[in-house]
Amino acid sequence: MKATLRSRLIPATAAIGVLLSLATAEAAVVSYYVGVDTMQTIASGEFAGMANPNYNRLTFLYAHPNESAPASSHYHSKGIYRYQPTTGVSPVIEQSPSNYLPEGSNPPLTFTSGSGLYSGVTIALEDPGNHFSLIDFGDTSSLSGHAAGTVENYLFNSSAGRYAGSLGGADIHLVLVSMTEGLNIGSDSAFSIGLTNPGDELHLGGSVNFSPVFWLDANAGAGDYVARFKLVDEEGIFGDSGEFEFRFNAVPEPSSALLAGAAVLCGLVRRRR
Repeated sequence: MKATLRSRLIPATAAIGVLLSLATAEAAVVSYYVGVDTMQTIASGEFAGMANPNYNRLTFLYAHPNESAPASSHYHSKGIYRYQPTTGVSPVIEQSPSNYLPEGSNPPLTFTSGSGLYSGVTIALEDPGNHFSLIDFGDTSSLSGHAAGTVENYLFNSSAGRYAGSLGGADIHLVLVSMTEGLNIGSDSAFSIGLTNPGDELHLGGSVNFSPVFWLDANAGAGDYVARFKLVDEEGIFGDSGEFEFRFNAVPEPSSALLAGAAVLCGLVRRRR
């Protein structure tokens, strides 16, 4: 189920370009991937030689492709476990706090007025200038088989092939852990895909090809919104991933902000009078 929302929202003058791009759409590198961690022991650093707490677990990956320097293409893993050193006792395993997207100091994703199916609400619209906002999920096996020297090939084999393992036989589900009230998840064809309450699951199968649409009602308040997930394999071949989350921020519509400003100004004028 590859969401096609962006094709409905782009201007009609771009339709020809969209049609021409369909032939290469399948080969395009998406922003997010589901893979399995095949590294059994930690190779370097303070905990080198210790068992990898993520071994054989499903892993959510943010892709860093580099068209100008393909060999530097790599993943950033999200929702993973790590050893946390504790003075005087053996290291304990905890979930990495760097489990959020957009990652690092990048600002949360924002909402804008929708159209078509999403008329009357605001959506986290894909912004070609912000790779984090292109919320398309694929699986790492979709990158295998590409010619040597391509971005896909380098990305697939990055980290010494750590995430190049097969997902064959898996039945992958996306599980909603928590979500801020007012935030909703749809698709290109439906307002809701069943991820409403904690514990709800979406069947992705063994070949992941999914594009969620995050949206707010028109009367939703300004502020921060978060949706947290994890990945599970219903077949039991792979362990559950850690939890990862997408962060959003809603700001007042320009018209609302102007009205609020005008009200404040009128209040000041009355006060001075």
